[in-house]
Amino acid sequence: GQIMEKTGMHRRNIYDSIARLLEKGLVSYVIVNNKKVFSPASPKRLIGLVEERKFKLDNLKDRLNKIMPELELRTKLEERHDVRFFRGVEGLKTVFEHILRTGEDYIGISPGYQLENVLKYYMKYFVNKRVKAKIRNKLIYSEKARKQVKKNPLSEIRYIPEHYSSIAALRIYGDNIAILLLSEKEQIAIVIKNQSIADGYRKYFEL
Repeated sequence: GQIMEKTGMHRRNIYDSIARLLEKGLVSYVIVNNKKVFSPASPKRLIGLVEERKFKLDNLKDRLNKIMPELELRTKLEERHDVRFFRGVEGLKTVFEHILRTGEDYIGISPGYQLENVLKYYMKYFVNKRVKAKIRNKLIYSEKARKQVKKNPLSEIRYIPEHYSSIAALRIYGDNIAILLLSEKEQIAIVIKNQSIADGYRKYFEL
């Protein structure tokens, strides 16, 4: 009742949330006059949850490393295809992970701020990994991004007038061209693997 008054949330949503908190051990309750009285657990339990999740992820990483040679072999067999299609935010992340795996410098065109809006916290992770791998980039952003997007290390950025801005973006790396749709409602990525096309797009970019 108190939570409803303070938040305006529906009673059903509150009970669902409390049930999830109970499962995580973040809330407990006692029965007083046939009523449940809830109270929060120690905030240190939050740290415990993070450490528990990290432990599970570390175990998962170890298991993946054991089967990685077989997975890599299967992936190489699949790479004979020239065009790949990805959908959603996770699809976009797959493309940026591919950029990291190639380890090559890349160039790109995009509005800049739209990428930050769609991928949010992931871009900070990507930039950290890119800088550690010493991967440089050259990017063309729209003018609006000059104030909204912080320039990151190992990056050279130039700006074009805002009326040339688009929710479509390009990333060219190695012999790959990634065409990205950065709409907040729908995300699509098309990766074309072809050296001649990649070289052609690089010429357009330099112009």
